[in-house]
Amino acid sequence: MRALLLWAIVTALVCVATTASAGDSEADRATLAGLSALSVVVEDLPSIATNNGLTGTALSADTERRLRLAGISVTPDSDAYLYVHVTVGDPGASSPLPYYVDVALIQEITIPRGGIRSRTPLQCPTWSVNRLGMASGDRLRPNVSDRVGEIVDQFIRAYRSINPK
Repeated sequence: MRALLLWAIVTALVCVATTASAGDSEADRATLAGLSALSVVVEDLPSIATNNGLTGTALSADTERRLRLAGISVTPDSDAYLYVHVTVGDPGASSPLPYYVDVALIQEITIPRGGIRSRTPLQCPTWSVNRLGMASGDRLRPNVSDRVGEIVDQFIRAYRSINPK
């Protein structure tokens, strides 16, 4: 029964991962042009994650530190923000924990309609990368933290490819 539940969770996470609306293509990177400052938002973590030592505060601090070290300005009131979302499944005490990490740049866009731009800007992901993984409870914090860090580093490379120092 636990194996069936585990596979159901992994399948659901794979389906979520394949519905991303942005990526890290050349066109997605072009949307990073001219960004001068970013905010960082970490979605509230599920209790299974916090029970295993993972905190939003630590993920936010590490993400902000990486951005600043790369010379990217981080401000709390920027219109564009790097959004970190972590989902962790709980298949039971004896099974590894499946997790899904998504890091996306969210920024305001307008949609042209009939030559007229929409009056209300929308917030949409324009760059996004995600990863799936599995970890035991004692390895969840370092594994998820490493995955978030890897994706943030990928964002920094994408940002710098369009906005060189």
